[in-house]
Amino acid sequence: MLIDHCQLNERQQGKQIIMKQNHKNIFRLIILVLVLNSCNSYEKLTYLQDVEITEKASIFEKQKPGYQIQAGDLLYVQIITENQEINQLFNPTMSSASSQYIRPETMFYTGYLVNDSGFIEMPLLEKIYVSGLNIDQISDSIKQKAFRFLKNPQVIAKLANFKFTVLGEVKVPGVKQVTANQVNIMEALAYGGDISYNGNRKKILLLRQTAEGTQSYRINLAKGNIVDSDMYYIMPNDIIYVEPLKSTLFREQASDYVFVVSALSSTLTAVALILNLLK
Repeated sequence: MLIDHCQLNERQQGKQIIMKQNHKNIFRLIILVLVLNSCNSYEKLTYLQDVEITEKASIFEKQKPGYQIQAGDLLYVQIITENQEINQLFNPTMSSASSQYIRPETMFYTGYLVNDSGFIEMPLLEKIYVSGLNIDQISDSIKQKAFRFLKNPQVIAKLANFKFTVLGEVKVPGVKQVTANQVNIMEALAYGGDISYNGNRKKILLLRQTAEGTQSYRINLAKGNIVDSDMYYIMPNDIIYVEPLKSTLFREQASDYVFVVSALSSTLTAVALILNLLK
């Protein structure tokens, strides 16, 4: 009996040693997973990972595509001459001394809307075709037509509705209206409060409206080559969609499964308790 008792103690001690070793292995595995996950998270959350410091002899070339005016765009146009009455006719918001500040929301009433046929209509000058032209070309076109009726006209033309849309995994999604002449993709995401923790910086969908139709592009912000790409600068009416990470979808599905399992477990526990009471 004494021998059996000693053997039993040795077996129990052996099991305890094995359990401790297993616990150590599990702990090491958890540490390894956390380390790998932290490295993976760093790559997922970091922009422009392979951008090198610019040397004096090399810079990132600016690749900004020219924007062509389309139907639905709103233009701000001023025609200034030496005649104050003519100025008032073309620019009703101007005072006799200087031009007043015009809020963006009032441009809907004071600006010139490009109709579906690509024309704007101005006093005296009537219809002017602007679709497919850039701002400089439109300014020249208006100035040439104004020369027929006015003496030494000066023309100022600007795009009044530079807006874009940011959707998906950003902190502040929505339509963004800006007064800048140019906006790059990083600034556009900053207007949306930056990409959230759940956003995939390697898969961003850009939808761009053109006269021929809508074009789609994929952007990887983890790569530095976006800086000298023609996708670096966004265009008016662009739609930027940030996709979620696959891990985000997994976490959401896992939380649903955990809720179902927890509900089933609670139900089974309650049934077992009732059955025990009925015995």
